[in-house]
Amino acid sequence: MNWRDQILDPDSLDLDAFVRATYSFAVPAGADVRQAAVQMLRILTQRSQRLGLRYSSHDPQFTGAVIHVGPVSTWTDVTLALPLVHAAPSEGLSHLFQLLTSAAEYSYADGVWLQRVDLPRPFLTALPGPQLGIDGIRSMLGVQRRPLLALETGCRIETLDQSVLDQYRKVLVAGADLLVDDMLLGDPPSPTLALQYRLPHLVAVCRRAAEESGRQKAYVTCLAGTPSQIMRKAEWAAANGAKGFVVNGFSQGLGTLEDLSSHRFGACLIATNMGSGMVSRPSTGGVHRVGVDEQVISKLSRLAGADAVHTGTTGAECFDINWSDAVRALAQPLQLPGKRIPGAFRVAEGDLQMINIWPNIRELGHDTIFEIHSAILGDPDVRSRTRRFLELMEGLADATDNASALTVYRALAGRDVKLRAELDKVDLEHW
Repeated sequence: MNWRDQILDPDSLDLDAFVRATYSFAVPAGADVRQAAVQMLRILTQRSQRLGLRYSSHDPQFTGAVIHVGPVSTWTDVTLALPLVHAAPSEGLSHLFQLLTSAAEYSYADGVWLQRVDLPRPFLTALPGPQLGIDGIRSMLGVQRRPLLALETGCRIETLDQSVLDQYRKVLVAGADLLVDDMLLGDPPSPTLALQYRLPHLVAVCRRAAEESGRQKAYVTCLAGTPSQIMRKAEWAAANGAKGFVVNGFSQGLGTLEDLSSHRFGACLIATNMGSGMVSRPSTGGVHRVGVDEQVISKLSRLAGADAVHTGTTGAECFDINWSDAVRALAQPLQLPGKRIPGAFRVAEGDLQMINIWPNIRELGHDTIFEIHSAILGDPDVRSRTRRFLELMEGLADATDNASALTVYRALAGRDVKLRAELDKVDLEHW
């Protein structure tokens, strides 16, 4: 088959029979990006030889097709249509992710960036999707409009003693909605931080805070271990009062997220992807970039069952990227015959201070969970600090641009010396 025969108009195909994967390719000097795209397509559809001699067929239902080649430049966007026979819905997202990322192993391109994935109806129908989603979490906590405020627990404490628990309770009573374990907390061999010890104490803190404040509070626990251990721990945690789980969909697998969602524990599922930066960090120069875009990991995590997904934090010490595509992937309405896939919260975590709450709301939207640690617990008066965070979030609910957000900040800065000093340094052009 001539390679040009596999470049087809998408309108000539029934797209519900294909997974569409959009890559950005950087091809070697002098190479034809269209031919490189076809070679990648052939690698993805032939390497496992699942269909034997039928590969000689010209039928795109077996061989797939290249359905888009963008303007040729240093990086060229190319969309491949991959037949479902190579990644069946029954094989799950982990197999699909393995197939899509295997393109990076070959030398037809100097750079391969998996930019976007669009799944057909048979795949979407087979996936669990979020059990609660945005509306379900808001209903659970009784918070309908503003972003959610979570206090991050562990793992920078040596022991979970009464003084720490009292601080957590004060923050919750002052208005925080959630206690959420740090994504690296796991299940350490510690007499006070191990899951079986910490969970009853933190659930009790949430219950007491709910009684004192008259508002619902929830503890979301971090799960670690093998997939079977995670499932057993999730069942035990839900039975003992946990209202959610934190799981790493990148290192622990999208299939683990699918299992947790399918078991319907009645708990929310927060997916992280810490570690993906090792293989998916955006390039800051040059063309040799290999990886997976945040919007792909976010979208697949949501479809696997995550009710909230860690995107990133704008203005943090970690590398910054534009999160708009990931936000769309989490918020896009997905309505199928007989099934609705709810939208998922975005989660901002890491180096959050009052001064960068607005840039994150501006980029991530109001359906964001802010996980805050030192910016609250580092203040001698955690109650006042928590209330100010909440006052800021509520005030920013009506902000439409930097100028209107600045008005909210200035009103609050009149009672907060530290915030006033930070505000004096703000460059509105780069805020």
